[in-house]
Amino acid sequence: MSNSTASIRRSAPALGEVAEAADEPTSAAPWLTVVSDKVKSMRFGVVQIVIHDSKVVQIERTERTRFDVPQPAGRR
Repeated sequence: MSNSTASIRRSAPALGEVAEAADEPTSAAPWLTVVSDKVKSMRFGVVQIVIHDSKVVQIERTERTRFDVPQPAGRR
């Protein structure tokens, strides 16, 4: 990784720094708990975080249900 790329990546805020919901630096923002719960309760899917003016305003969850369907011999 080049030095210019490394400096760009370091200057971007970490995910926990996007919303300034917590007054104390040691407490987690409430949206982090919501995201964590949604991720832990699904097997397949997507969790999207919507941000406006550097604040988390919405969390969307799309869950997939997958079925293991056996394929007939000779077909893919």
